[in-house]
Amino acid sequence: MRRVQRTEEDTQALFLARAGAEAVMGAWKNRMAEAAGGKKEYAVPFGQMDPLYYDLDNKRLTPDKPVNSLGKAEVVVRLERATEDRDDYVTVIESTATVGSTTRTVKLVTYPHRYGHDGTLGWYYPSNSGGQTAGAIRLSEYIPRPEVVVMKTDNQTDAIFLGSSALTTMATNNIKNYTWTASALIFDSPLRLIKNADDLFDGPNGSVDLTLAAEMVYLNGLDVVSIRKGSPVLLEYPSKDFSIVLSLPSFGSEAGFSGNDIRDKVDNSYRNAVVSNARYGEVYFYGGSVRWVEYEYFKDYWIFIPFTNIRVKQRTELNQLNGRGFYFRDGWRLIPTNINDVTGFNIAKYIQDSMNTGWILPIKEEFQTRREDLENLRPFYWER
Repeated sequence: MRRVQRTEEDTQALFLARAGAEAVMGAWKNRMAEAAGGKKEYAVPFGQMDPLYYDLDNKRLTPDKPVNSLGKAEVVVRLERATEDRDDYVTVIESTATVGSTTRTVKLVTYPHRYGHDGTLGWYYPSNSGGQTAGAIRLSEYIPRPEVVVMKTDNQTDAIFLGSSALTTMATNNIKNYTWTASALIFDSPLRLIKNADDLFDGPNGSVDLTLAAEMVYLNGLDVVSIRKGSPVLLEYPSKDFSIVLSLPSFGSEAGFSGNDIRDKVDNSYRNAVVSNARYGEVYFYGGSVRWVEYEYFKDYWIFIPFTNIRVKQRTELNQLNGRGFYFRDGWRLIPTNINDVTGFNIAKYIQDSMNTGWILPIKEEFQTRREDLENLRPFYWER
């Protein structure tokens, strides 16, 4: 009889421990609190929580000890280092429940961040090792995952870029688009589509897209690139341009927000530009500068022998984007396709026209999703 009682208490204690942990997890999933003035603030429970009791009469958890109580669950929330070699932390929700003389403890743990160079993705090389260059993009095959992906080289200042190897593969196989898909993309390292001028010789002709398919994108420095056709020495070299395209992911459900959902969250000057039946995501140019870099072919010399080389012609700061957050309409390209064919192209006018026609829309500050809020939205799992 005593053994049966102990087994029943053990089952009840496990139930109560899990219920306590799930209650606190629910608080984590709803941790955007409205502060005075209507502004959303980031509020998460950490440390020792108030005890939770299970009320047998009303069949619910309560912070107040009921007359007829099954037992008590005590929950603590803390951060733990995910791995010894990386400066990444996971959140642990540990719940200990006592029923009669039996105690059970369970843990909910967040997954560590998945990085873009993770073996399951392999989007770029994180460091200078094995003959590879840190930040060089790999044209890998991968299974898209509905989670936050952090784009960061081991030395955070090393840019992520299209190098000679990737560009040669794209040109050989006529690849004009490569896509990174996640629920959100956080760039801790800058994204410079072309880092070395000489690599432009290797890339495909015409327009090349790097599509960022995510509901939220955080960029920490960005270069988009173009070069007009030229023939400084005999042969004519072709026009090329490289840009990001902001897109929404497909994970089996409709991603992003409808135009009607965001209308009241858009800067008042652009409310009428919202396209009601379009889908929108969020993009934040929160860190380093956003630039349009124009290259040019020119006549260079090796001793006295002329040859065609490439150099930077002009770097244009895109100040309309720097440090701001926008809703983007699914499919927006930061510079237009075949930009080199546009006579008298004006990048500032193009961006302004994009805002006026509802392709990118400034988000009111109180409705912007802060990077630190998003970074902590990780799924929990039961630790065995």
